[in-house]
Amino acid sequence: MADLKALRILAAALLSSGALAVSCPSSAADSVEALKSRELDASYRPAAAAPAILDAGEVDTPEFQKTSLGPGLNIYFVSVFQGDAELIELPNGKNVLIDAGPAPAPDSQYKTPIVSSFLKKHGVTKIDHMVMTHPHADHYGGMQWIFENLQVDNFYDTRVDNSDAVVDNFVREAAKKEPGCVVHYPAEGDTLNWDPSVKIKVLNACPNRGRSADHKDKGAFLNNCSIILKISYQSSTALLMGDAQDEVEARLVASYGKGLKADVLKVGHHGSAYSSTEAFLKKVKPKKAYIEVGKYNDYGHPTQAALGRLEAIGAEIHRTDKEGTLTYVMKPTKEAPLGGIQKLTLGPIFSAN
Repeated sequence: MADLKALRILAAALLSSGALAVSCPSSAADSVEALKSRELDASYRPAAAAPAILDAGEVDTPEFQKTSLGPGLNIYFVSVFQGDAELIELPNGKNVLIDAGPAPAPDSQYKTPIVSSFLKKHGVTKIDHMVMTHPHADHYGGMQWIFENLQVDNFYDTRVDNSDAVVDNFVREAAKKEPGCVVHYPAEGDTLNWDPSVKIKVLNACPNRGRSADHKDKGAFLNNCSIILKISYQSSTALLMGDAQDEVEARLVASYGKGLKADVLKVGHHGSAYSSTEAFLKKVKPKKAYIEVGKYNDYGHPTQAALGRLEAIGAEIHRTDKEGTLTYVMKPTKEAPLGGIQKLTLGPIFSAN
């Protein structure tokens, strides 16, 4: 398996450089049938419905051409139907993947997750840092394919257990078996040292063990264990909320107050009625709000209540179900030379701050 994976990574790299014009072998990541969680219900649709919501160029694209938004810090809010996936290109050239969307349903026409096509299109063969915000299938479903086909150097996880699912355990086992991959359990207050020019602060996490079966509202418990990150680069800031709901938002308001202010908000829980509260939004004051959501989802996301609160504070709202994959660029105030962009970070991955 390791040799096959190495060949896939090499082939993708050659295709990215234009040295080859053949397709990479497909993954055998079809073990999603074992998934028992209802989270899969709103991931991929049957073949008859799926083409209506595919992004042009994002699915089944044969190109492995490397594309980038240029120098600075680039955030891609990837359209993966009902799920979350964000690719972040750091100024030092490293790739960060926060969640990976759902895996294909057993009756889907697709054999690999949507995020795989996006990563191939962008010539990504290595993930320096991959974060599973929480163990819900619409966030981790694509990770098994990633571990089987790409190199992953660092994996960030909570210790909470989704008692109704099994594939999250497969993903965690894959992380432990990944050659050279270090597994981290960040805690609130940690600073992630991914790039010396970027500050990444952990505002919420569940580094201690917990089981969804021990809670009356299992879904809310897991959502509120989401790893929440605030990213600051030059004069720009972004707040990535995972699926965190109003309970966590209230705690963040009490703990950080005006320190929550951010130019960009990745809206929590796909714009559910239980996220993006008025009190929270008054502290964040986002200029832009990004909602990752599937057009045919079964949950009514985003809700009119959440949209109304975002509109009331004057946020410019963008949605993957309407616009496809979305991007936000944090540009450097002064463009660094190529050598500066390529400089790698040394030292510990995260530290208390």
